[in-house]
Amino acid sequence: MVKTSDSQKDSHNFQVPATMSVFLAIVFLSLNMGKSGGAIKPVVTFTPNWGNIIHYDDVTLTCDVPSTVPEEPRTYHWYRDKRPIPGDQQRLHIIRSSVGRDRGDYQCQTIGGDISDPVFLDVTHNHVILQRPPSAIYEGDPLTLRCHHIRGFIAINTKFYKDDQEIKSSESDSTFHIPNITRSQSGRYKCTKQIQRYDITNVMEISDESFISVKELFSPPKIKVTPSRVIGGDEMTVRCDTRLDPLRGSTELHFAFYRDGRTVRGYDVSDTYRVPSSQLEDSGKYICEVRTASGTVRKRSDELYIQIYELFSPLKIEVTPSRVIEGDEMTLEDSGKYICEVRTASGTVRKRSDELYIQIYELFSPLKIEVTPSRVIEGDEMTLEDSGKYICEVRTASGTVRKRSDELYIQIYELFSPLKIEVTPSRVIEGDEMTLEDSGNYTCEVRKRSGSVRTISDEIYIQIYGEDMI
Repeated sequence: MVKTSDSQKDSHNFQVPATMSVFLAIVFLSLNMGKSGGAIKPVVTFTPNWGNIIHYDDVTLTCDVPSTVPEEPRTYHWYRDKRPIPGDQQRLHIIRSSVGRDRGDYQCQTIGGDISDPVFLDVTHNHVILQRPPSAIYEGDPLTLRCHHIRGFIAINTKFYKDDQEIKSSESDSTFHIPNITRSQSGRYKCTKQIQRYDITNVMEISDESFISVKELFSPPKIKVTPSRVIGGDEMTVRCDTRLDPLRGSTELHFAFYRDGRTVRGYDVSDTYRVPSSQLEDSGKYICEVRTASGTVRKRSDELYIQIYELFSPLKIEVTPSRVIEGDEMTLEDSGKYICEVRTASGTVRKRSDELYIQIYELFSPLKIEVTPSRVIEGDEMTLEDSGKYICEVRTASGTVRKRSDELYIQIYELFSPLKIEVTPSRVIEGDEMTLEDSGNYTCEVRKRSGSVRTISDEIYIQIYGEDMI
């Protein structure tokens, strides 16, 4: 029995006039033409949420439409097995269900909107059924199963089985609940009940079973890296690739990335991790993880080793020749610690060599003037006038290396002091061992035996006085 409004009375023998059926069929066709890609696609839900019921059970079907702002009044159209059902309300009430009249695929639609996917309502004559939700079951969903029996019977001792293994037994609770179902929990579920009529003492144990298939919400993720060969300094993009089931396309997924077991980016709605300028230390084993916003379903990718290749090899300073002598286009002052650096034009990649100490060896030692003998006396191949400041210089034939000594002052010492003629007595009278004719200019000279040093005194005039002059 179908009731489309709370104000309508139950009608077991409701008949749709032929003219109305034709009109509704035309409406159905017109609403469905070209609407497969509509913006608003409703979903049919059941209350209570069971896809299978026993005849004479009641159920309410609701046409849930994604909300719009502002909320607009709508006219709804219902269909069973693609045939229109009278009424225009959001809820379709089925009272005292019938196998022949109410069993089938239900769809709903709003004017201007898309038609919903079909949802099957199974109505049976069984005494005991294992009830399950009408919609597909996905990993991470909560799942409740109910061992339901026909009206007019008393039931006790409910048991649940999975693949013939008992998983629950209760005297009063007829439900079995899984908070977050996994794909590994797919299988053949069965329930049994002991039932008897109120007026019959005979007790019967009746069972029913159903295969529960848990669908994959999203595929196991795979890591993909772009470019396939990453050179140091390149922008690297790591993507966590997964496919969400289209029927659950509104499910929000979060993505995280790990390198060598450490988090490089925490959970985010973006499935991409970017490194603007990759470096050698970004190499490693990468894993990504995908989870639902609630965290009920989590999946990890396999490891992917990403190698960051060097743009250029490690730097090393080399010097030629290996032993540098001053003058080899370097000077002694160029000795020291040397480092070289290379970088890209943008500066995104820089590398420095290790230090190299370069020692410039002297071609010849610093100059020093030496004089022999250490005390030079005039005549020792030098003269008194050779005293002074001396510097010596040495250079290579090409003049590339020149060195000067410090100044050295050389003092030439006199072999003997300056000569001076002296006469005694200071006033000479003729007859004092001299004669008058001895008057005149006198000089004296001294020399070495070799004649290398000679010294002459200044002239002195000696006057010999006569006795008559005294």
